[in-house]
Amino acid sequence: MISRYLITNIIYFFQFFVMRKKDLETAVVIGDRALGSFLIFRKFIFDFPLPKNKEVEIYGLLFPSPIISASFKSDHQIIEMWLRLGLGGVILKTIMQEKRTGNPRPRLQDAYLNGEKGLINSLGLPGSGINSFTETIKGAKLWEYDRPIGISVGGENSLEYLDNVKKIDSKIHDIKKQYFYELNISCPNTENGQTICQDPIILESLLKDIRSVTDKVISVKVSPDVSNKILQDIGALCANITKVLINAGNTIYVKPGQVGVDKYNYSMNGGGLSGSPLFKRTLEMVHLFSKFNIPVMATGGISSFEHIVAAKSAGASLFGMATSLVFNPYCIPKINSKL
Repeated sequence: MISRYLITNIIYFFQFFVMRKKDLETAVVIGDRALGSFLIFRKFIFDFPLPKNKEVEIYGLLFPSPIISASFKSDHQIIEMWLRLGLGGVILKTIMQEKRTGNPRPRLQDAYLNGEKGLINSLGLPGSGINSFTETIKGAKLWEYDRPIGISVGGENSLEYLDNVKKIDSKIHDIKKQYFYELNISCPNTENGQTICQDPIILESLLKDIRSVTDKVISVKVSPDVSNKILQDIGALCANITKVLINAGNTIYVKPGQVGVDKYNYSMNGGGLSGSPLFKRTLEMVHLFSKFNIPVMATGGISSFEHIVAAKSAGASLFGMATSLVFNPYCIPKINSKL
């Protein structure tokens, strides 16, 4: 979007002028606020029709469009805007047990790999914590859209994942709305979260424990960084647990210098790369999981109708978008019009 482009470059100029480090996160926050201020004109600039006869049903969840937002945003006002633009569902930002401020800034920057643009982030899962989340989610306006809402759960260990699901389910189990859980077992921004994705035995035990406390659909968000052998093991075990789908996948770990980011403008030694450079790996994972009798969501590098066609041909039923929504959320109605 031109507005996002202008805001970003104005912020960069100001940061340079006052000799501050380049920080894309500031531009994103200000851009979100600017877009949010236009919600009073939503009928004119945000309301777009959903595609006709393109519903996708997964374990009783009805997605009126197969494109949904991947887990990265917590601002309900912005998520509402995406729903008005035509998303078939959303996955909320991963919630951890305790309140977190995340990693030091700057922790989000534009990135380029092999000529393709993406983002590198090491946000560190900042958030309000599970107690605050459970107090606000039940009355959220997002439920009024009657589209599936994914609640992304993180944890430093298996017990935290299980406790978080229990706390959330105790608050919203009776609201009679469409929702599901997503287990973010692949985020590289937590100390131990990655190990669950790397150990199918631990994952299987966790899934069985969560299935014993909730009957809701469970999405398992896997990492593109793990080996295909581990991914195959994950697919096999997920196929033996009821109402489980696979989200393939998440960011890939890179160092700033690998993607054209000056280390001076990045606080961490590495971070998660998202966007177009991931699409080839996303297709590989979807092909792999298509061999199992479980629904697959393709996430990573999807930004166009052509990407949707390729991922669907590979075996995906849902298509998660994140970086493309940062760059241009109007890709939603554009894709919907071609489905």
